[in-house]
Amino acid sequence: MDCASPTSSAAHGTGQSALLEAPEGPHGGVALLKRFAQYLEEGFDFLSQVDTLTDSRQGAEIPTTAVWLSVFGGFALRQRSLNALEQELKLPHRWEAWVGSRKPSADTIAYAFCRLDLGPLRALTRSVAQRLKRRKALRSSTAHWVAAVDGHELFSSRKRCCAECLVREIETRHGKVVEYYHRVVVCQLVGVLPPMVLDIEPIRPGEGETAAAHRLLQRLLATCPRMADVFTFDALYLEAPLVRWLRARGKHVVIVLKEDRLILTQDVEGLLPLIEPVTIQAGSTAAKLWDLEHLTSWPALGGSVRVICAEEETPRRERVAHEWIQRTERHTWRWVTTLPASEVSAATIRCYGHWRWDLENRGFNEWVTHWGFDHCFAHAPKAILAFLFTLVLAFALTMVFFMRSLKPALRAGRTRLWLALRFFEGFISCAGAPVWARAP
Repeated sequence: MDCASPTSSAAHGTGQSALLEAPEGPHGGVALLKRFAQYLEEGFDFLSQVDTLTDSRQGAEIPTTAVWLSVFGGFALRQRSLNALEQELKLPHRWEAWVGSRKPSADTIAYAFCRLDLGPLRALTRSVAQRLKRRKALRSSTAHWVAAVDGHELFSSRKRCCAECLVREIETRHGKVVEYYHRVVVCQLVGVLPPMVLDIEPIRPGEGETAAAHRLLQRLLATCPRMADVFTFDALYLEAPLVRWLRARGKHVVIVLKEDRLILTQDVEGLLPLIEPVTIQAGSTAAKLWDLEHLTSWPALGGSVRVICAEEETPRRERVAHEWIQRTERHTWRWVTTLPASEVSAATIRCYGHWRWDLENRGFNEWVTHWGFDHCFAHAPKAILAFLFTLVLAFALTMVFFMRSLKPALRAGRTRLWLALRFFEGFISCAGAPVWARAP
């Protein structure tokens, strides 16, 4: 999906040429780090928004801005723990360029994040998403902006817990043991790059995932109601009160339909033989689509719904015991939606349904594998969320900087891990000289 770069044309002038001449040298790293800081300032008024972050420490010697920028910079450099970040912060004439002269320790970071006010941090996340959308760094390929909502387990422990830990008993070879864990609900724009997180909400003890999702959606639609038009969910969220609530606010849904909706599922299966499917080709996948409108088999909803059924076949070629094996993957999907056929085709609904996997593949999987999303930086309710918001901001901003601010010739053959290494190189080479236009 091609999008206009959110940076000005001046940013692609002599500075870009210098980077192309020596992208691997120390000057390349410094130039990239300074350009990243300039990009954040010009595109998002970044430091001014970071200055709004506060915590409840009394008489703090190190300002909240320096603490938060340390963590944000640590994520941009792919530091996976506070101890690893502290080792870097201790080095002289490096991090002063990013956080100023007063650098926090790992204990100070954990203490401050346990007391961080989440309101301004959530506002910063929303502001980044809105500015990316307004500057067309985010661009939907369809007429709708689609957001996926799903739950994810962060980490678990059999020894440490906090006031908002969820509790379960699991069977082991030594008998039953109690395990403490945390789950969150995440709302993320899908079908766009970067896959931008809009909000995160913890699942509290004694409540279900849908209750936390409803709380998240209430806050999201109150603060930025136009960020998404369609919400896509898995089958767990097929609840009439949630669908009615979203429709009352002008939003549509695309939800996976499974066997538990017996009456609606039975009606769908009975109607399928009576309707001729439409065959489409989506890349290497051949799909047959059935479009069933005006179904009233969900009386609790108080209206009709539309169901899209898909039977998909995708050829796969894999190497097994020195031989290439050709096989065909077959999948069957059912989606319930409130989008009318006059507005959105069945093929587009299929796309919206599959985009839900962006949250899993380009969200949870990448964050866990490469960013430490499943690491407990500090076991306290506020700290957990504060680290998650900081992580997803670093993920989105470094991705959009890499994709939109750097020319293809500089990105060719390189990954965003290369960008993190160049930032690391920039910290070393700048020798503490400021990279921001003003002191943080």
